[in-house]
Amino acid sequence: MRSILERAKSVRGQIAIIMALAMAGLLGVMALGTDVGLMYYDHLQLQKGADAASLAGATYLNGGITFAAANMNANCASQPDDAQKAACTYAINNGLAYDANSLTINEPGLNLPAGSPSPNLQVIATKNNIPFMFGRMIGLSTFNVAAGATAKATLPTSSARGIFPLGMQCASPCDVSKLVPGQSVPFGIKFSPAFGAAPGNWQWLSTGTGANGVGDAVTNGMPGTYTIGGTVNTKPGDDGNAGPVKTAWDALMNSCAATSPDPCSNTGNPTSIRQSDPCLVTVPAIDFAGCTGTCSPTIAAFAQVYIESSSSSKIKGNGTSNINACYVRAVDANTVSGSSNAPSLGAIEPPTLIQ
Repeated sequence: MRSILERAKSVRGQIAIIMALAMAGLLGVMALGTDVGLMYYDHLQLQKGADAASLAGATYLNGGITFAAANMNANCASQPDDAQKAACTYAINNGLAYDANSLTINEPGLNLPAGSPSPNLQVIATKNNIPFMFGRMIGLSTFNVAAGATAKATLPTSSARGIFPLGMQCASPCDVSKLVPGQSVPFGIKFSPAFGAAPGNWQWLSTGTGANGVGDAVTNGMPGTYTIGGTVNTKPGDDGNAGPVKTAWDALMNSCAATSPDPCSNTGNPTSIRQSDPCLVTVPAIDFAGCTGTCSPTIAAFAQVYIESSSSSKIKGNGTSNINACYVRAVDANTVSGSSNAPSLGAIEPPTLIQ
């Protein structure tokens, strides 16, 4: 019979062989695990980039703001609209893709669940031929990673009225997206903020029915339909002393007097103003340059401004009106209907991911 010592040596030899085989297998699993971890990391980074690119593009889905051509990546020139140009530019400039061929941008997105909200924009990004680190030991050379995201533009919230009968000076080429919430927007100053640009015009808009129409528009909004690229009629003179205008203005100021702190002040927050606040009004952004008396300037955009109800905002007539307001946000609308059918206006809210 074999001695106990001989048996022990035999067992140790077998264990050594088993451990050698096991270690090789464990090292292989660890090596592949490292590669899988790198795959996951690459996918995660790609997914974050796709999320951000789709959100960036969705900002431009509803119009009202323009993606500046100077900011566009040259590889994105073939994209058909501002939303897709913005998404493509964001992706390439931030290393999500090397060129437009690494991206697929769909508007609206493809293969979305039934009933998905629209408008929406989908970004699919790919990175190909990423080398394996340890997988090459078993014949693997490269792998591909893809990620996709779809973002929707938030639908506008409702507003109590159509456009307010004042035009916001915005020099051509007008881009309200460059304005900062809280930035001062003066109204009711002779020649408009661009002093000398519009002799005889105090930025009032005309409804075609004189002071009575302006007063009604202060309360209910301008009648009719207004479109970016269309025109709006101005009304020369300062109607601050006209009875219908003064009555409507005083009522508006009294309805807003309780707002504290003033959203336009250093302690206020203009982006948190509730949509039902009567001093939060929608105005067309136009360029008064060259407008003398009555004219029909082109509407470049729509914007929400907050009219301050403090004593600094007064309409007095005789060229002494001084209406202080601050810019709040661009309005999500290409066309604004008048007060007769309670239009759905509202601000451009941040887009959200739906996939």
